[in-house]
Amino acid sequence: MIDLFAFQASDSPLRQISLAFFNSGGHQPEGSRIVTTAVLVGAVILAYIIWRRFGGGTSWNRQSGSTVLPREISSILEQAMLLRSRIDMSFHPITTSRQTISCTLFELADTGITLEMPLGVTPSENWMDKLMVCYFRIPRENKPPYFYTFTSSVAGVWKKGDISYVVLTVPSKVELGQKRKHLRLQLPPRDIKDFRVWPAAEDGTFHFEADSNSWPKPLAVYTREEHEGLRVLDLSGGGIKLSFDPQVYDGLDDFVARHPILFMRLELEDAGEMVFTPYYMAARLRTKVQDPDHKAVMLGYEFVECCAEQGMETIDWVKVDAERGIDELVTWVFKRHLELYREREIV
Repeated sequence: MIDLFAFQASDSPLRQISLAFFNSGGHQPEGSRIVTTAVLVGAVILAYIIWRRFGGGTSWNRQSGSTVLPREISSILEQAMLLRSRIDMSFHPITTSRQTISCTLFELADTGITLEMPLGVTPSENWMDKLMVCYFRIPRENKPPYFYTFTSSVAGVWKKGDISYVVLTVPSKVELGQKRKHLRLQLPPRDIKDFRVWPAAEDGTFHFEADSNSWPKPLAVYTREEHEGLRVLDLSGGGIKLSFDPQVYDGLDDFVARHPILFMRLELEDAGEMVFTPYYMAARLRTKVQDPDHKAVMLGYEFVECCAEQGMETIDWVKVDAERGIDELVTWVFKRHLELYREREIV
């Protein structure tokens, strides 16, 4: 926090610059213009420092899903070893002075994870009990890879010939640490119980209409029996990607141009023991792409407000934090991802 009183009482360079500026009587001689420029540059630099200090520009999101179940953690690590995934390890907390060490996943055991160090890296006994942050990814054929991260402590170091090894404790939690905000899941059609889309409506005070009975006719309905011309391509805690057949939805381009926000109702099958409550969402259009092969229009939407359907007569709209997404949906997507992962329906 900046102490304005201390600033006023000091003879700091910034105070001298500000006094020179305000004592100029409103005139802008050459010297004053230089001072003004210096003040503006200083303000920009200060704003940038504050922005970086409080996490500005961070591209990784740590809230896109996690698991603490040992069998799920083992499954993910076993797949990483099978695919020879590289483990990038760094001391915690990560600083610019500490470089990342690219390791090989050498062995998995109930007692720990053994990483093979690159040539030239020789761990010392001082590493014992140090906390490490590890990142790895699991590639997928013709699809973007999945990124994971975990934190663990050093349980042992040893060497064989010229190669050194580090043993880490088995992590208690593995998180999705990919560069996008949320994990996007290409869910099987059977996972969708019911999905409906309406043009967004306002209540006359520039707020979203809370009475669903006053909404216009649905644009589209997706159920197991009825989903002609509409597909759900992927889903995340923060948004959804849809595909519309323009031959089924006549005038789609004009409709999209006039309705950048849609109302949606999503009902999903349970993920394991997790019962998913149906949700109403207001979603804003973010991307629009024409599929040249199938002539479909692919639309990407970001959830901006939501409400769980819990027997209420009207909808209590709540803003969605872009970084967090819809908590229950984030959890559902991650759990379903792990289920499909184990079933080998997606790799």
